[in-house]
Amino acid sequence: MNTETAKTKSIVFVEDNPVVLMAYKNRLQREGFHVEPALDGVEAMKILTQFVPDLVVLDLMLPRLNGVELLKFICADPRYQTVPVIVLSTNSIMDTSDDHVLERANKRLLKGSCTPAIMLQAIQELFSGGASPAEPRTGTAAPDQPVTV
Repeated sequence: MNTETAKTKSIVFVEDNPVVLMAYKNRLQREGFHVEPALDGVEAMKILTQFVPDLVVLDLMLPRLNGVELLKFICADPRYQTVPVIVLSTNSIMDTSDDHVLERANKRLLKGSCTPAIMLQAIQELFSGGASPAEPRTGTAAPDQPVTV
């Protein structure tokens, strides 16, 4: 993906750790993406009601409205049917009642083994259609596999 293509792509990045959020946001913006940061689920929901992004990166452990609840909101709204979701989390939250919701994620990345470079690669693969959502990558788990720390 070239920088011109990236400039047309918007990402809602939902992460409650401001240091982690800034590191990823800075890298993605340097690559030409427009990044809308959200520090919690309520803030993310407000952003999502204002526009439909090209991608959502979502931490699961969030204050005020957790990532699973935000993912349920995304799943319930037809405007977001084609919006890819990358779950970036340290916690699997693989409660059986929510497992079907987590299947909506196109990729799952573990914070402990993910870097901005790995995130960028995952985003580029999703936008280019080059990777199957079920293909595990370094620092990832397939959507149908439990995410472990």
